[in-house]
Amino acid sequence: MYAGIGLVFTLLLAMYFVYQIRVVALVMLLTALFSIIVSGPVDFLERRGLGRAWGTMIVLGVLALVLGITGLAMGSVVGEQAQQLAATFPVLLDGAQRRIEQLQERFGLEAGFSLEPQGLLESARNFLSGDTVSAVASVGASVANVLSLGLVILISTVYAVASPKPLVNGFVSLFPAGWRGRVREVLRELYETVQRWFLGQLTSMFIIGFLFTVSLSIIGIPYALLLGILSGLLAFVPYVGALLSVIAPILLALVSTEPLDAVWVLVAYGVIQAIEGNLIQPIVMSRAVELHPVVVVFALLTMGTLFGLVGVLLAIPLVASLQVLVRELWVERMDERGADPNPPGNNGGEMKANSPTAGRLRRAARSLLRRS
Repeated sequence: MYAGIGLVFTLLLAMYFVYQIRVVALVMLLTALFSIIVSGPVDFLERRGLGRAWGTMIVLGVLALVLGITGLAMGSVVGEQAQQLAATFPVLLDGAQRRIEQLQERFGLEAGFSLEPQGLLESARNFLSGDTVSAVASVGASVANVLSLGLVILISTVYAVASPKPLVNGFVSLFPAGWRGRVREVLRELYETVQRWFLGQLTSMFIIGFLFTVSLSIIGIPYALLLGILSGLLAFVPYVGALLSVIAPILLALVSTEPLDAVWVLVAYGVIQAIEGNLIQPIVMSRAVELHPVVVVFALLTMGTLFGLVGVLLAIPLVASLQVLVRELWVERMDERGADPNPPGNNGGEMKANSPTAGRLRRAARSLLRRS
């Protein structure tokens, strides 16, 4: 009982400490995530006989080259569509106001607000010009802070990927000698889980963005490429991102095209989500992580509260890593203490998935695969 109470207070103290230094914790989490992602291709090059330092430089160079070519190929079109959307924003607001008035007249509703595009634009100008020097100084300080933290993350990632063994050995040496083999196994499982999650998520984002772009182009929604790229990026955030990505196409369909097109946008959204849930996820994420939607929602809420938008992006890999830790360090130990007399879904003739024998077989199989 005393050990349990002490553990709870220790966890609460650790959470308070992390909250106080959340910027440092955020930089460390981002460095760890980027290091794991970049280490995948670097490991491949190392198995082919290339040193890790050269492999790190090659992978980062290829990544920068791919991003640059993609930006040159699509940047002009996306930038043009973004400028057109910004230029036609007052017209879209006018159209939205007319649609709202039509709905009010049709259903006999009254609303105590109006959009008034010119008033909104004038309010924005007044807000920006209210204290120009202070606003510019605040924005400049924020940009400088972000750039400095980004530089720290980049340098730390390069060193961590180029020479990971001292970091891993130093962490493992903190544990008793008899536990170090098990600690290395858990670290390897965490490493592989995050890499599988990233590859699956990247594939899913690309497919969803492509399908959205094609669907919106066929329906005739303006700025289809811009909205498709946005939907692919938002797909990085499960559930919430998919809901946000459909709002803009529906509004554009209601305002700038035929209202019936909004129905087709919803149909396309439902079809794409069905394909993503029943085809993409089972194929590309079958070897990654499976998280319950409730766990995902609370992870997004917690990380968003602590770290803002960047915390939302880090929520899924972090909770996936915690799931691996709980499974490897707690669940299997509990399974070894006895068997569940009536496990859910037990057919009697099959070995229980969480039985002590099954747990030992899983660990033995992983050890044999790593040695081979």
